Amino acid sequence: MVLCFVQPFITSRTHLPTHIYCAYSHNDCTLLSYPLSHQAVGAPSLDKKRTEISKMADDSELHDFDYIQFCAPDFNGIPRGKVVPRKFCGSVLQNGMEMWNGICVLGPNSEIPFTLDAINSSHKKHELRPCLETLTPVPRASRQGRNYGNVLCDVYMPDGSPDLASPRQLLRAQVNALQQRHGLLVKAAFEYEFSVFKEGTLEPVGNNHMQYADMRVWNKHQDIFNDLRETMQATGVELTSLMPEVGAGQWEVTTEPQEGMRGGDVAFHVKNVVKEFFPARGYQATFMSKVTPDSIPSALHLNHSLWVPGQRGEDASSAMFDPTAVDKLSETARHWIAGVLEHAPAISALCSPTLNCYRRLHSQFTPSLITWGVDNRYTTVRARNAHDNVFLENRLVSGAANPYLALAATVAAGMDGLDRRLKCLPPMDKSQAGELPRNLEKALDALEKDEELRALLGDRFVKCYVTAKREYEVVAFHKAAPATEDEVFEFDRRLYMNGL
Repeated sequence: MVLCFVQPFITSRTHLPTHIYCAYSHNDCTLLSYPLSHQAVGAPSLDKKRTEISKMADDSELHDFDYIQFCAPDFNGIPRGKVVPRKFCGSVLQNGMEMWNGICVLGPNSEIPFTLDAINSSHKKHELRPCLETLTPVPRASRQGRNYGNVLCDVYMPDGSPDLASPRQLLRAQVNALQQRHGLLVKAAFEYEFSVFKEGTLEPVGNNHMQYADMRVWNKHQDIFNDLRETMQATGVELTSLMPEVGAGQWEVTTEPQEGMRGGDVAFHVKNVVKEFFPARGYQATFMSKVTPDSIPSALHLNHSLWVPGQRGEDASSAMFDPTAVDKLSETARHWIAGVLEHAPAISALCSPTLNCYRRLHSQFTPSLITWGVDNRYTTVRARNAHDNVFLENRLVSGAANPYLALAATVAAGMDGLDRRLKCLPPMDKSQAGELPRNLEKALDALEKDEELRALLGDRFVKCYVTAKREYEVVAFHKAAPATEDEVFEFDRRLYMNGL
């Protein structure tokens, strides 16, 4: 469904709306080309458009809910927005919703990056525009007869242009560019690893030692995880598998691959359901990479593939599969891998976005050198080719990553490989392999200096992201100056455990 409605740009209560824009489309949510004050021939009248808006809103499923959460993900994947009673939702659909311009750049505990010029130089509001096809129930918030729904929104600047500092808009820009430049679709599915503890403690829910795929551990805790699956299902997300992971209290869930924006949206919902589900039952769940010095780190491995859309109703075909190649990888797949490896230091800042993430990398079963290989868990990119099903796994992505940013960074890097037809080194070639950054500071420096990637992601995003991360994470760590390993992890838990 594409729902068009009025963009007001209201400067006083008496001003008339000046533009019409789309509340949702699969590819964009932008202003149409004509202003209402100089209406083009054949453009719908304002009264007719309002009638259409009202009818579409009436026909939508919004009326199944008493309240709607209109929100957008911030840099950390935390939903930011407002709750609107049903009777006022029509106004949000017609006019959008004003929000403070720093909504997407806040820290994991809502820290404000005051060194960012945009925070200090402008008090203009940004606008959230609802994407109605993202409407989902929020059963975990619904109680005492009150039903909640959630609608994801895109963030726009005061001049009506997309705010590319918004993670969702950034992903949309990369997905659209991939289709426009190369005629390709990306499908993605994350593997979600997280740790669960009894609330207020570091006592794990599961074994006190390693528990990988132990069905006795599963059977002991199956009720709560079956409840989690059913809560996900009620939210519109199907989990394809659940299991105890290697670490004490560590668990993994997976979902089906999703096309384009849905890859980010589904992952966003999975992470937020997990964060909200467990506290309601006396537990705490965290996606932070490494909770204690001895814990097994959590990842968010990004499985993705490229597809050529089918013509005239035909199924899409894999752009990464070549039946004549020994390893079954096409030239497109090789250029893509080369792009991801070329930009691996820079995209580390988005795929491993916290100080704590670098306590995960350069260790067992995690990448250290910038390499790729077929079904090799120690590489940055792991190619999978069983049963003619070719896809790639970006193993840089840590549990704390924002899925929108991790996917956007991967698409941008891979797309640069396609644009420049970069040559892919042989698998596991360590002779020319660089090393991944060993801390967040180095990764942010690499992102700032990577001109090709910066051109794809945009200067606004890179400046906002790097400035914010340095202020409320890197500088904060240096000021705290933890002296021992235990103090380092205590600092990490204060900064990340609750928010992430």
